[in-house]
This record gives sequence, structure tokens and C-alpha cells, in this order.
Amino acid sequence: MKPRHYLMIGLVTLVLLFGQNSPVDAIHNRPINDKDRLNMALEYFQSEKYHEALLLFQKLDQEYLLNQRYKAYIGVCYYHLWKYEQACLYLDSVMSSITVFAPHEQSVYYYANAESHFQLKQYEAAIPCYEKMLNVCHDNEKADALYRLGFCYLFNKDWENALEYFESARSYYQHYGYKPGLKYRMAQIENMINGCKQQIDQSTSTTLPSDSIK
Repeated sequence: MKPRHYLMIGLVTLVLLFGQNSPVDAIHNRPINDKDRLNMALEYFQSEKYHEALLLFQKLDQEYLLNQRYKAYIGVCYYHLWKYEQACLYLDSVMSSITVFAPHEQSVYYYANAESHFQLKQYEAAIPCYEKMLNVCHDNEKADALYRLGFCYLFNKDWENALEYFESARSYYQHYGYKPGLKYRMAQIENMINGCKQQIDQSTSTTLPSDSIK
């Protein structure tokens, strides 16, 4: 999922806010370059140059009391730079505030946060983020989150929930068609489904009383 399209409106809003603040800065003899820096950060972000964007965002973050959306941008940058602990630090801090944003923008933050926790093997923390993402994303974006949820429950040895999510992921992948690596992923999902069924069967057979087995 590429966040740049969904974040553009918020970033442009910040540019306008900085533009409004420039005269005040001039009165106090502050360098009027913050709007330019934010424009550069936007360009880097849109070009997926997250390291360069992050450096500029951090400088602005040190100088201004910025809003929750801005912290979410920083978290997304960290996520794309594979710095998952820092991504979680920023994104966790804004999760309770992003419900006022457009649904698809919310889905970007939920997914980046969920993926960051997943990569850190923090599956309990990842689960609610994936689930919230499913409530606000487009249907053709749900398969990846369902697939990850299957593994979250699998690693927690919750075989029934894992099975349910893997089967749902399979259905969504089949319905919405080809994506890179889908053939391998579908084969993996089938293996996971079969494995979960085996675990459920074993669990059921070990809990039944001996006289109930015929």
C-alpha cells in the first residue's frame, strides 16, 4: 500500500499553515525557510525518498508544536525505512487521534503500525491495528491484512482464528486477482490452512472422552 496519495491533502494543509505563519516569523527575524522545507519534505515523500523526508520532518518537529497527523507522517517514514521500533513509537502515539481523518488515510497509518509490530514479532499489538485497517480500507486491499492476521493467530497457536483468517485471505486474493508473488502466496496459504486443520483435529481428538470415539 502506497501512502503518498492519501497523505497529500494533509501535507498540503501543513504547507498552507506554514505559509500563514511566515509573516509572524519575519517579525521575529526568524529565517523564512520552513515552508520551503515542508515543500521539499512533501516532494521527497511523494518520491518515496523517506530518509530525506524524515530528516526535514524531524527538523520541523524540533521547532514547532505539530499535530497528530504530522507525527503519523514521521511514523510512516520510519516504517518504510525498516526502523520498526521508531515507527511504532510514533504511530502508537497517534492511534487514538486518527479517527477524525478520512478512512483511507486512517488505513495507511493502521497498516504501517500493524506491519511494524508484526516485524517486531509483537503479534498481540499488531492484531487490533490490522482489524481497524480492515474497517476503513477498500475491499481490494483487505487480503494482505487478513493474511497477516492469520499468521498473528498462528504464532499464538490460536488455530481456529488463524484458519478463519487464512481462508478469508484466500477468498479475497482469488476474487481480486493477480499481484506479484500471488502464486507462491496462495500455495503458502493452502499449506497454512491444512496445517491449522491438522492442529484443530489433533486438539479435538485429544480432548474427546475415550468412550465417545467410535
